[in-house]
Amino acid sequence: MEPLLQLRGVSKYFGPVQALTRVDLDVMTGQVTALAGDNGAGKSVLVKTISGLWERPKVSCSGGEPIHLHSRGRGDDGDHTIYQDLALCNNLDIVQNMYLGHELMRHLVLDEGAMEKAARQTLTDLSVKTIRSIRQPVESLSGGQRSRWRWPRP
Repeated sequence: MEPLLQLRGVSKYFGPVQALTRVDLDVMTGQVTALAGDNGAGKSVLVKTISGLWERPKVSCSGGEPIHLHSRGRGDDGDHTIYQDLALCNNLDIVQNMYLGHELMRHLVLDEGAMEKAARQTLTDLSVKTIRSIRQPVESLSGGQRSRWRWPRP
């Protein structure tokens, strides 16, 4: 079976600090792949590198075709990277945070209705029941509420 995602010899430096050293990784279709390690081991650096946050690594998918990754953590196939951090804009509401940088447009105007509908569906799909309104500011949410719904975009 060929890997769905394959990395070979991926390294990453931050000045003199070597965060990744010749990493090889195979992600197989239909299998859960966990990335575990101590703090500072390079887990987040690896994920951000795969996602294309920095220079593009040598990444290929099944069949050896190269994957073209973009800096926002979204591949050509629509896959997203979900980061563990809670970097949210406290002054914006839930819908605005979910679509930040990926707003839906209709005739050069924000499609608020479509974004609200999709955000509401995402919260339903995630079984989030503690939110009183998807238009409430993020600053009014508890830490647990913030981590439950934070999805990169529906």
